[in-house]
Amino acid sequence: MIPERYRRMLPPQWYENDVAEYHFNGTTAAVDAFNVQREDILQQFSPWSATWGLDIWDWIYFGEKQLLTIEERRKNILAQHWARLPFTMPVLQSLGRAVGELVSVSEDFEAKEIVFTFQQNKSVDLLTLHRTFERMRPVHVNRERIIIQQSGSLIFSTGTMQVFETMPLFCGSFHAGGENDLC
Repeated sequence: MIPERYRRMLPPQWYENDVAEYHFNGTTAAVDAFNVQREDILQQFSPWSATWGLDIWDWIYFGEKQLLTIEERRKNILAQHWARLPFTMPVLQSLGRAVGELVSVSEDFEAKEIVFTFQQNKSVDLLTLHRTFERMRPVHVNRERIIIQQSGSLIFSTGTMQVFETMPLFCGSFHAGGENDLC
């Protein structure tokens, strides 16, 4: 019997052919090795999955090989890639999805800011987001504002931080220094 993976390529009269079965059983190892090699080459076409192909991506974006770890090289290539793209909402959404679990991207026209909103279910690479945004930011946009929707505590490992905490207002409650909330 011819192996099942080859049957869809052959007419039914070949299914019981002993010579064809012998041929396909002999070439299975070579076909599998070729598929593994082909998949490895396909992985090199994307800097996010490339390993030995990172040298080519370094040459494309920097003109020379970076002497960093694979992850740092990928981050630098990613930053260069984003900096060359146009400043549009789909590009900003892709940038947000690349650094964390993005909820939404919007534009605050009055403040001239781009607002990124993330979930805190997984880590958000704020430094990469800021550096990449600054490289691609046009002159008429002042800065990015980052909002992280969270239910627990935030953990910062590096960089400077500024935290604003908001509390929900309850109907009829008194708040010092402000107006009473009347429903």
